[in-house]
Amino acid sequence: MSDETLATPPEEPVAALPLNVEEVLEEYRRRQMIEHMTGPMVSVIVHLVILVICFFFMVAPVDVTPRDYEVEIKDIQVKELEVKTQEIMQKVAQTQDNMPVPTVAPPAAAGDSEGGDVTNNFDTSMASADNSIVEGMSDVNFMDGSPIRIAGVYSGRTAGGRAKMMGSGPGGGGGRGNGPTLITEASVLRALRWLKENQSPDGSWAPSQPVAMSGLALLAFLAHGETPSPECKEFGETVNKGLQWLQTRMMAAPIGEPYTNAIATYALAEAYGMTKIPALKPAMEKGLAVIIKGQQDKGGWDYNYAKGQRWDLSVGGWQIQALKAGFIAGAEAPGLAEALEKSMTYLQQHAYSKKSNSFCYSNDGGARLSMQGVGALCMQLMGLGKNEEVQAAITAISQKPINWVDETRATGGDGNQVCYAWYYQTQAMFYAGIVYWKPWNAAMSIELPKNQKPDGHWESPPSAKAGGKAAPNYDPFYNTSLACLMLEVYYRFLPTYKIDLNEKKEGDSILDWGTGGSAKKDAGG
Repeated sequence: MSDETLATPPEEPVAALPLNVEEVLEEYRRRQMIEHMTGPMVSVIVHLVILVICFFFMVAPVDVTPRDYEVEIKDIQVKELEVKTQEIMQKVAQTQDNMPVPTVAPPAAAGDSEGGDVTNNFDTSMASADNSIVEGMSDVNFMDGSPIRIAGVYSGRTAGGRAKMMGSGPGGGGGRGNGPTLITEASVLRALRWLKENQSPDGSWAPSQPVAMSGLALLAFLAHGETPSPECKEFGETVNKGLQWLQTRMMAAPIGEPYTNAIATYALAEAYGMTKIPALKPAMEKGLAVIIKGQQDKGGWDYNYAKGQRWDLSVGGWQIQALKAGFIAGAEAPGLAEALEKSMTYLQQHAYSKKSNSFCYSNDGGARLSMQGVGALCMQLMGLGKNEEVQAAITAISQKPINWVDETRATGGDGNQVCYAWYYQTQAMFYAGIVYWKPWNAAMSIELPKNQKPDGHWESPPSAKAGGKAAPNYDPFYNTSLACLMLEVYYRFLPTYKIDLNEKKEGDSILDWGTGGSAKKDAGG
């Protein structure tokens, strides 16, 4: 075979297809439209399906057919309380459920025909005080941004100190009695917040009697460890403004009304003792000087710091508390120790009647249950708590525990000075020890929180309504501060000091403890 036979025959040429441009473009456009519409169509279909499903869920009938549940009841084993615990709980359970009726309670013991009307005396003598003299005066700012360390003697007032005492006894435990609870602490916070919200723009409290009411309000804040410190975020500025106003008022002019001067001095002394802010010291010492100068020869005090024969234990109680606070704070007031020592002689030899075995309201006599708290506390603060005068007073107080709606039971018929009486009695029972404190606290820690208004303040118990008088406009400030101080007694207490009178040396003061004298610190304080 030849090479030509194996060669691939040549292909025939392919005829060219006619080219229609318009048809090609039309096909291209159709395909593009389909590609662009596919996504939206799928999305619409999916959403329609979801809407249909939701519709069926919404209109579907709900199965309300009741179902049977099986309940198994078992007996609970209850451990019986001890007899003593049952007795205490029974006393607490006996509290009344009625709310108090707003009434009058001026800051003093009730007056009588023999001793004069304390209510009128307080109102008229304090109303004459001119507070306009502080207007325009430059205030000292105590809140300088520096943390304030509370002095050791007041350490129980710190957050840590209060926490340690929660549920414990007086002074931080030792089995002496009941301490603060979540209920009492919540009540205290409500009261302090009410006082904060109702503080005047100038830093004072109450439309009338602002000096005394500001002093009491500040005492309530200080007892809770609140100072003009940036660390006291909720109440620091409130205390700062209050101390500014009170310090300025004290330095502007002497305060001649005994209640007002003593309460203001008491607050300034505690503030200085806790913080050692230098600007507070001269104001405190100025108030102490007025108290020392106004003391009578027998050791007591009277209205307007009168030096006559009449003395008034209600007036004297505030003076002694202020003097003691000043001593604790380290005040340099000439005659301070001697004034305290003389006041103890006055309480034992003049204010206490051996005939009635009780403290009297004035030199004209008249034993009152409210005065038992005043006399007992003042002697306890000086370490004389075991004396017969104090023991007699404590026994009398213990027979009438706090009962908000029964003023006769609460004050022994003293009239309308219920919170005033309870303020002193609560502290006296606290210092008296567990036997007296536990039943007293069982009632107090229930009665006060229960009768507190929802916004945090207290009004007078219903006792003053019998007199038909309208409550003064400082009434809620007065009662709220006193009730708050009562609920802070667990950590507010101060150490007491005593002296062995049989070993007293010539020139020794009842407060010469730790300086070579014979007075000693009471370990129980």
